[in-house]
Amino acid sequence: MVLLALILIILVITAAVLLFLRFFPSVGNIPDERERKTFVEKTGLFDGEAFHNEHAVSTMTGDERYSSSRRTPKSKLAAQEPSLLPDPGAEALSFTWLGHSSFLLQIGSKTVLVDPVLSDRSSPVGFVGPRRFSELPLTAEELPNIDVLFISHDHYDHLDWKTILSIKDRVSCFIVPLGVDAILRAWNVPVEKIIALDWWETAEIDELNITLTPSQHFSGRNPLKANRTLWGGAYFSNEYYRVYYTGDGGYNEVFGTVRQRLGAPDLMIAECGQYDPSWAQIHMFPEQTVQAGLDAEASWLIPVHWGAFCICNHDWDDPIVRVTAAAKTVGLPLATPEIGQTVSFAQIADYHEAWWEEYE
Repeated sequence: MVLLALILIILVITAAVLLFLRFFPSVGNIPDERERKTFVEKTGLFDGEAFHNEHAVSTMTGDERYSSSRRTPKSKLAAQEPSLLPDPGAEALSFTWLGHSSFLLQIGSKTVLVDPVLSDRSSPVGFVGPRRFSELPLTAEELPNIDVLFISHDHYDHLDWKTILSIKDRVSCFIVPLGVDAILRAWNVPVEKIIALDWWETAEIDELNITLTPSQHFSGRNPLKANRTLWGGAYFSNEYYRVYYTGDGGYNEVFGTVRQRLGAPDLMIAECGQYDPSWAQIHMFPEQTVQAGLDAEASWLIPVHWGAFCICNHDWDDPIVRVTAAAKTVGLPLATPEIGQTVSFAQIADYHEAWWEEYE
């Protein structure tokens, strides 16, 4: 009887999980058969069922993981109040970090929002999953109207259901990798607002060009349906500025290729955090982040993908401590703004304080 009861419990739990993955809206849809056929015709990155990287990549290497007792700070990281400019002018560029990989770019007359996760947790639900250990500088309701919203890939720490629902009516255009549009459509984002791109494709929004750049990563909100959508970074350019956001991904030759094909960026916003030897091919270590900046010949580098959620095993401040040391060694200009600070590119050299040292 006890064994039968255990079997029944396991079956009920399994059924509940499967129903959750199938029907809970935050998990999101995947592209249907018709869309998958178009992917086969459009790109060599899709095999009919899933996307893949250009080179063979191991999501898990099998190496021993880190184990830190300082994965989150003892007190919540403070956030500054952004000083957003409603119309910064054609020759202006500003950056506002919202924590982790979420940020606002004001480039020329366009306001661009990238990978916004403005919920308390990076999770499909609000009661479990990695919890934010920093304050939010802005709520979703306090965001300005957005000309372009870019999503690098569909992982929960980059694409948040609640945030999208809160702001979708104030966004003029969504730019996403192939397949992510299926998720947005299921969340009632109008199809005419969405542009889905393959690697190296460019969308033109008035004077702003947005190119989807390759990255060595993976995707999937449903663990049973991995890599059904594409992933990547973004290269934003207008007449005056070039800004390169790497998205998530392991170190490879792509950063030099971006420089060769699109030009050396004035500002590079690079992944730096949530790394581990056991997934070393899909996330960069801080020293690799600096090397990526050198490869791209970036004028300035700002490290992101840290400072909000713990989805790793390293010390919470390990990314910024190591990346600042590595950048100093090779002479790469690095800016380290606080969460919420609006950085005018004209004054970017002023943002180099080691503010994280105030926290344990």
